[in-house]
Amino acid sequence: MVRRILPPLTTLRAFEAAARLLSFKAAAEELRVTQSAISHQVASLERNLGTPLFLRLPGRVELSEAGAIYFPVVQDALDRIALTTDLIRQTNTPAALTVQVYVTVAVRWLISRLQTFKETSPEVAVSLDASLLDWEFNPDRADIGFIYTRTPNRPNLTYTLLRRERLVGVCSPAIAKAIKAPEDLRHFSFLAVSGTTEDAATWAASVGAAGHSQKSSPLFDSNLLAIEAAINGQGLVVVPAFLVEGDIASGALVAPLASDVMQPGGWYLVHLERRGNEKALRKFVQWLQSQV
Repeated sequence: MVRRILPPLTTLRAFEAAARLLSFKAAAEELRVTQSAISHQVASLERNLGTPLFLRLPGRVELSEAGAIYFPVVQDALDRIALTTDLIRQTNTPAALTVQVYVTVAVRWLISRLQTFKETSPEVAVSLDASLLDWEFNPDRADIGFIYTRTPNRPNLTYTLLRRERLVGVCSPAIAKAIKAPEDLRHFSFLAVSGTTEDAATWAASVGAAGHSQKSSPLFDSNLLAIEAAINGQGLVVVPAFLVEGDIASGALVAPLASDVMQPGGWYLVHLERRGNEKALRKFVQWLQSQV
């Protein structure tokens, strides 16, 4: 039997984070320890190996020749340990899945459909994190995110495109009666939503209303509030069509000017790459794909 002589795991974790980020400070923030602790752990590993792993330069660090050789091996080993640990935990504990989702998407689209997922996968307990603060996926808060982005390229994340969505301008039936042409929009407020003002400009240009000034209106922090304001006759809101399908069908909202313009980005499911084989994640991805 081969006797393995390995360095302490804590030193390997500190080295991997510092080597990946090329920063002792950033590694300390990621691992929630002090910068001094990272420095001590790396120094301990270097003593264990008998060679420096970093070149300490003014204001920065670089991997030494030995460090560059050691880093991918350590990173791969830690990734494999983490992945296998997650898989073993799955088989021995009830599956739980936290989904990060915008509050508007949760209220107006996802919640009404979740019962079908519960019926097909009763062993997976789904909870929703509908914070208004995180536009991008935050893996510290959730296992998987249902988000909109124009740049699905953050490192160490897997993106699954669910849909590209058409933008629609909608308002109450009373306001719609007064909008016969793009120039009529100047008489009504565009209900602006923080972080999505480009959608309103894209839609206005598509219907020939670019350059027409509209009445000023309050800025809402979510599409949910802006949609409710539109239903109550306070103006016109531009949103992805799937968020107001039911309101248009019921007659609560009307799209007075037809447009087929698409949002520049797409709607994605996103999760950490290393968690892609988790059974609960795979089931949720497959189910949501079937819904769209």
